[in-house]
Amino acid sequence: MKHSIKNFKIIFLSIFMLTLFGCTTVETLYLQDVEVTGPINQSPIHITDSSGTSVTISARFSYNPEKEMKAKTEGTPKVNEDGFYQVDTIFYNDGTISYKKSNENRFQYKGQNLTWNFATVTAGLDFDFKLSRNFAFFCGVNYAGGNNKSLWGGSGGIGLFGVNNGIAFRLDAGFHFQSIAYDAYTIAEIEETSFWGSTEEYVLFYHDIRESTHFDPFVNFTFNTAKKDWVLNIFINGGYSVQSLLNFEPYSIDYDWFFLVPANTTYTTDFRGETTAGFVHFTPGIYFNFTEQSRLLIGARIYYETQLEEASKNLFILPMMQVDFTL
Repeated sequence: MKHSIKNFKIIFLSIFMLTLFGCTTVETLYLQDVEVTGPINQSPIHITDSSGTSVTISARFSYNPEKEMKAKTEGTPKVNEDGFYQVDTIFYNDGTISYKKSNENRFQYKGQNLTWNFATVTAGLDFDFKLSRNFAFFCGVNYAGGNNKSLWGGSGGIGLFGVNNGIAFRLDAGFHFQSIAYDAYTIAEIEETSFWGSTEEYVLFYHDIRESTHFDPFVNFTFNTAKKDWVLNIFINGGYSVQSLLNFEPYSIDYDWFFLVPANTTYTTDFRGETTAGFVHFTPGIYFNFTEQSRLLIGARIYYETQLEEASKNLFILPMMQVDFTL
């Protein structure tokens, strides 16, 4: 009897809450416009020589002459023939509801709704631990500055290498982690269904200015000469890396376009997706030895982007310099 009364109370309370708050579903989320700031992830370059187990510390610098690139993200909003996102929107003013068309320039859509502001200078400090004559573990940190932002990241992974008759190779596999700053406008089209079956549709606008950290894989292959009697040696590094630029949930309501959303809102369809870049990269260069324990690398990092849709630029050339110290 007690269990029956308890179950009845639970059922009654559930019906009351559904009647009071209804059932709200967010059918679609659109990324209207977003600016991200951060560097192009650059994997470490490891030179292989005839030394045995050792620790190599590398200080590296690179410069990106490009300021930005533009692209299109998946799930862009519906617009009219003039390029505006237009929909009846609900405003709550002193407890009343009014309607207005959202056809201001801030909601104009021109196809490329992603802007990537590049960090101008990237500096890194890498550590390479050769645990045997063929196996190494590496890790490192990097700092990127530009567009009034200071962003930190790093990398880690393992390497397999070998050297014979002054010819060396190395295969590295690992991951990058990198913080990215973003300024994003998101549009949520809401369909609210009450317990009694009535529905109401309206729109919600978000504006988020935050930072996020992403983890992404990469693979590298490096060939280099290792002739101690040569004044200059050469190296060629190449590989592929993935870089996440955006993956977030709307957080901050834009109070210029403010709506009340029930606490039981659920997301059933999300057209924002993840915004991810992919780079095939190639770095030719030269190096010369200061001493048996130190050397200087000079080269140009060539990155070709393969995944972003309608990208304004795909090819990037980043001059680089690296100093190695072996302990």
